[in-house]
Amino acid sequence: MYELFNKKIIKYILIVFAVFLILILPLALILSSTTSVFEDALESLGKDNGIKVPIVMYHGTIPKSKDLGKFVITPAELESDIKYLKNHGYTSITMTDLINYVHNDGELPTKPVMLTFDDGYYNNYIYATPILKNYDMKGVISVVGEFTEASTRIPENNVQYSYVTWEQIKNMNDSGIYEIQNHTFNLHKYGKNRSGAKKNKGESIEAYKNLLNSDVGLLQQRLKETMGIEPNTFTYPFGYMCSDSVPILKDMGFKATLSCSEGVNIINKNKKDVLYGLKRKNRPHGVSTESFFKKFCP
Repeated sequence: MYELFNKKIIKYILIVFAVFLILILPLALILSSTTSVFEDALESLGKDNGIKVPIVMYHGTIPKSKDLGKFVITPAELESDIKYLKNHGYTSITMTDLINYVHNDGELPTKPVMLTFDDGYYNNYIYATPILKNYDMKGVISVVGEFTEASTRIPENNVQYSYVTWEQIKNMNDSGIYEIQNHTFNLHKYGKNRSGAKKNKGESIEAYKNLLNSDVGLLQQRLKETMGIEPNTFTYPFGYMCSDSVPILKDMGFKATLSCSEGVNIINKNKKDVLYGLKRKNRPHGVSTESFFKKFCP
């Protein structure tokens, strides 16, 4: 009788186990699969929403000057900005980092930020360089060929008004602190004849294309031939942009352009057109670091 009782128990256990295999296990697998799909969907949604990339626009950096104002700040203000960004978890990136993220398999840090310096001021070479180096941050400097040419002919090295020479550009590039970009050879001016690199009203596409190829292309050529630098980004002088410039600049090999329009960029992988007309925020003198970055880089 005891043996019969044991057989009944074993039979009951086997039946329960069979029911588990038939009903419960498939349900568990379905739930597991659903969770995995849901997680993948969330991850995909996060990627589709893009990565926020704030870009700061600096110009001159001088300790004391009558020119301190909208486009000239002090080294102390720059250092305060850098400290803030480091303390808030930001990592500086270059245009090449950004382009590689969109075009290739490159990755970006969790909180990227880009520090751009326009025009190629000598005071950046003197004052910004040690600050960036000390905090392990990188800068993107967009140079103007004619300004550099003039400073090379007469190298005054005056922090108030001089621009970097060709040799100094090479030093900046070789330091690994800076990335060099194209700000035109001789179109950084505006007046009744032309506003920066913008197409004139009534100007033919062919004439405009020849202008950009001859001027912007000249700086590309000089940088490549003299120091092996090939800028991948064009920075519009004064932010004067026009839609006709984009296909021309693309044909010239530029993978991105920098504007002066304010805002934070949302960058998505494989969406290459988002790299043209990247927004930046100009950093003026006399505004506290906290106020400047409060909404821009919280």
